[in-house]
Amino acid sequence: MKIETMVASEWHNFAAQVAESRQLFPLFETHSSAREVFTRSVRKNTGHAYVAYAGKVPYLFIMTESERVTNLLLLQETVKTGWSSIFTVIEHLFKRTFQGSASFHFPHHLTLHLKELFLMHGYKEIEENRFSKVLDYHTSLVLGGGGARGAYQIGVWQAVKELEIPIELITGTSVGALNGALILQGDFEAAKKMWEEIDTKKILAFPVNKTTNDTFGGVLSQVGAFTINAIQTKGVSTKPLQELIRDTFSAEKMQQVSTDFYLVTTELPNFQEKVIRFNGKQQSKWQNWLLASASFFPAMAAAEIADKYYVDGGYRNNIPVDVAIEHGATECIIVDVKGPGITKPVKIRDEITCLTLQTPWSMGAVLLFDGARSVQNIKLGYLETMKIIGEKYKGHWYTFDETFDSLIQFQQQFFTYIKETYQLKLWLSVEQKNKICKKMRKVYKDRVFTENIGLVLVELLAKNQGISAAKLYTIEEMIGILQQKKEMKTDLVETIGMISVQEWLKKYYDDYFLLSEKQQLAALTSLLASNEQEKAQWLATLVDKLPVQVLQLLMIEFIQTRSGK
Repeated sequence: MKIETMVASEWHNFAAQVAESRQLFPLFETHSSAREVFTRSVRKNTGHAYVAYAGKVPYLFIMTESERVTNLLLLQETVKTGWSSIFTVIEHLFKRTFQGSASFHFPHHLTLHLKELFLMHGYKEIEENRFSKVLDYHTSLVLGGGGARGAYQIGVWQAVKELEIPIELITGTSVGALNGALILQGDFEAAKKMWEEIDTKKILAFPVNKTTNDTFGGVLSQVGAFTINAIQTKGVSTKPLQELIRDTFSAEKMQQVSTDFYLVTTELPNFQEKVIRFNGKQQSKWQNWLLASASFFPAMAAAEIADKYYVDGGYRNNIPVDVAIEHGATECIIVDVKGPGITKPVKIRDEITCLTLQTPWSMGAVLLFDGARSVQNIKLGYLETMKIIGEKYKGHWYTFDETFDSLIQFQQQFFTYIKETYQLKLWLSVEQKNKICKKMRKVYKDRVFTENIGLVLVELLAKNQGISAAKLYTIEEMIGILQQKKEMKTDLVETIGMISVQEWLKKYYDDYFLLSEKQQLAALTSLLASNEQEKAQWLATLVDKLPVQVLQLLMIEFIQTRSGK
């Protein structure tokens, strides 16, 4: 089920459909009044407007205020739908942010038929002409496998606790199973401390020399040595992990857990998925099953339980959302830390609300554990959960404590600067706007529209400069950092901790490959610096062909002009 926020700059994509729509319930005196109010609100970016799709076709337009539906328009000619599916969409919209109820306030008495319709779908008439439904939640935390990247899940847990979202069920694979058990134990500070102090030697009987990870050659050397050791020993010994499990988990606390917990492992030799329901009263067994779920064979030795061998659950089901749904979850918070493994195709019923948390950032190597990197990943997990589920913050790559209005104000200042300085006007046509936004989306990897381009440019500049994402910023704070960045050198290892081979390769590509975004921006800067007199003409010519680079360059200039502010 796809539901998107509507913004003024994209109104032209929906204007014709809204003009043909009709209000489903008598929230306004006439259909035309409902359409006029909806149109005005979207075009002025006031209120919370959404569009729901059937496949790729928009068919339902919704406006809300707090926990109340204030406008509801249906494009009847496009999609044939029943009342149940309409109410499901409404509930899904509110459940995305774990609202307590969904309600409708009508200006006049409803017909008997409409009253019965609301009552049939679980609503109650709490006051005259006011209908409300208390939303029922059976929420599961679905924790995917991913080794050292699993620290991110602890940050998600921190945010879920802060948002007071009750978790009835946990499913986990590999490190997700280990984190699931930590969450069952209920001691966030202890879990955080474990991850902050973690080291590869606490997981595997293969010591890693951290100093060798300061260079690309050092990382390759470590990976090579690890691979040879794993081959020679048929999997590196997991004895340190066994000891960590024994020392970390309290048998007394585990016996008292009430939350259902299912972990996934893979049985050898046929590689069959095995789902185990946690039983805290059988200490030796659950410790063994935790080890089995996380034994990433052949890099790690298989776990032996009752004369059978088991390995990482990711071989069959790395993100066990199906297990959660099978055991009664109606809402699934899926935490995907991009670990290796098979993601089973699962058909999600419309009445199931699934929210997937997956950072756009790399989170390091799977089998190289490092406390400093874990600290960064925990912060990422927390901030991104607060941003996506809590809807408290803005941004995609970074997290900003800003309102929509403050971001628009910043952006208007930027547009004014480029217009006054270079007589450069954007959005001369809808076609130009769509073309620029499309090219920026490819780089930004998320929605780009007129209202957020200023934020997008700041994020892309920060990303190119290697600024940490594990922090909450304001626009002014980020601008202050970018203003100083020319004199600063970024040490990736010092900034985020141990980095992977892929991250070293990405850094090399960004710093030296001529087609990288960073190098293209540097080349454009040099070109325009050598043609200062014709700069405005060059910018007008290049903005359509290289909008990402041109607008980033202009944002750099704009930021530098604010250095005295």
